[in-house]
Amino acid sequence: MKVLHAFPRWAIFACVIGIALTGCGESDGPAEQAGKAIDSAVESTTDSVGDAMKNTGEAITGAAEDAKEAMSDAMETTGEAIQDAADATGEAVKDAGTAASEAVGLKD
Repeated sequence: MKVLHAFPRWAIFACVIGIALTGCGESDGPAEQAGKAIDSAVESTTDSVGDAMKNTGEAITGAAEDAKEAMSDAMETTGEAIQDAADATGEAVKDAGTAASEAVGLKD
């Protein structure tokens, strides 16, 4: 115990603090490195999923617009075909009426 009395208590305390602080270095240990790798992987995956969702949304929107345009074109074509058929039917009925009138002698 006489040896301890040779050093002042503040010097022993300073040595203990110095040793403790030396153990808290700047280098990352294996757990810290693994944590950083996991964080990086999660961030990368999140970014990739976000980009994929954005691209999928844009593709769906484009496909919906194309389908809308195709349906509009089909409806217009169908409407024109119906109108042409109605006109042709009207002309056929008119011609049939004229022929029937001529057949029975009711021509004007």
